Amino acid sequence: MMPTVVRRLLKASLVGLAALSTACSVLPQAESLTFYQLPATALTAQQAPASHKSLIIQVNRPHAERLLASSRITVLPQGNEMSAYKGVRWSDDVPALLRNRLADALRDADQFRAVVLDSESMVADWELGGTLGAYQVEYIQGAPQVRIQFDALLRDQRSGQLVQTRRFVVQQDVNGTAVPQVVEAFGVATDALSGQVSQWLGSLTVQSKKS
Repeated sequence: MMPTVVRRLLKASLVGLAALSTACSVLPQAESLTFYQLPATALTAQQAPASHKSLIIQVNRPHAERLLASSRITVLPQGNEMSAYKGVRWSDDVPALLRNRLADALRDADQFRAVVLDSESMVADWELGGTLGAYQVEYIQGAPQVRIQFDALLRDQRSGQLVQTRRFVVQQDVNGTAVPQVVEAFGVATDALSGQVSQWLGSLTVQSKKS
């Protein structure tokens, strides 16, 4: 016969395994995510003063509140209630997406000697940054609309002096409510914003003083 101590240990082991099995069965399953790149259309070359061709411009990640600074696709279904589409994410966090798109647009525009990112070890002349106040879908009278608000700040990197600031607001209707249609509208709106920023920079006549 099996000793009493052994029987008790065996029983305790079986009870433990049963509890572990039950616990594993109630653990939440990992959320299945679909990742989206930001659609983009190449910007055509833009006019700018000849002096811009000697400048290097650095594009920084804009500042943003916590939800906008994530990779979630943000939506305001009503009022000031902020939410996010379930099961989907951008391929990067929103500030990085916008920074990269602005940099690509400025390279397409061919206004500067070079366009670099804040993640690169490069001394620039101008530094473009700012605050991202909105990058979301808003429902206006029941219809979805992408809204982007970017408060741009241009700084002379060498002297630290402010060159100029400007607020950009872009709104783009969404042709439907499905996530792919929302993503497409974000792409159109971000392209429009990039074009406006490029035109603004091209209109400036202030040249950074070299040390």
